[in-house]
Amino acid sequence: MNFKTCHCRVLRAIIIYMKKTICSIFLTLIAALAFAERPLVRDIQARSGNGKKIRITWQLPQSPEPSLYNLLLYRTTEQITSYSQLKDLEPVATLTPDRSGYTDQVEDLRDYFYTVISETDKGPYDVVLLSFNSTVTGVHLNAKKSASEPPAKKDYETVYPDGTLRKTPLPYLDIIEGVGAEPLVSDNTASKVSSLTGGNRKPSKAAVLTPYIFEEDLVSPDGGDAYLLFEILKTSFVTKKYKETVDKLNNLIGTNISDETRNRAYFYLGESQYFNHDYEEAVKSFVKVQQAFPTLSQKWLEASLDRI
Repeated sequence: MNFKTCHCRVLRAIIIYMKKTICSIFLTLIAALAFAERPLVRDIQARSGNGKKIRITWQLPQSPEPSLYNLLLYRTTEQITSYSQLKDLEPVATLTPDRSGYTDQVEDLRDYFYTVISETDKGPYDVVLLSFNSTVTGVHLNAKKSASEPPAKKDYETVYPDGTLRKTPLPYLDIIEGVGAEPLVSDNTASKVSSLTGGNRKPSKAAVLTPYIFEEDLVSPDGGDAYLLFEILKTSFVTKKYKETVDKLNNLIGTNISDETRNRAYFYLGESQYFNHDYEEAVKSFVKVQQAFPTLSQKWLEASLDRI
């Protein structure tokens, strides 16, 4: 083998090696581009909470290119489909790139739409996609019904000869038959009162309550755990399949859902147990949401206890 032949073989080996290296680098770049995500949040959700609060949540991209610097949250009264609609607006919040939710506070009952724009070191990523980083439907606060408070009861007061005021309880009328104590009223009066009150019979149970559905569950939501709850209500609860509803709600409550959805699910669970005549379990369910729905849960608690 002469020197020239050997030299050619070496050059050929070097060229083959360089081709493999370049090909490997090219494939690596292609893979990086394929697996890298755009700096765009997705699955944005907005739902009304307690009081004047609206909760907005979204999912962050796993490996965004370019990387996130800030998240800009915008609130509008119209649906946002283009970044040009946001140019003259100030964000309601500037958040760190690791945030996946925000609680907004509003003062009125208008419908609001939310959009999250990713800010990178190259500037804002001016892409708006409905249901990804911009809400499809508006969300508003739940209107509260003004309830007039009953006037405070005054204690019965008596002025005694020494001029002092003393609180005294109302007299107890013992009209139950078979009690050996001396009657406090005449037989004639006791007979009349007994006939009006039904004697010693227990008071009749209150009428059965009608099913209650929260306003936010009357319309199908865009998705998420609220949609799962809506499907249970549609297929089982409103069709009065209460035992089936109990099983489905217990399964939903056991998953990773938001606190708002979990509270409503527990309330519907209590309702289903109530209509399924499982009043003791209904009481347990309503107790769990006393803080979330104090007035409403108290009403259903009393109705359930009345039937135990």
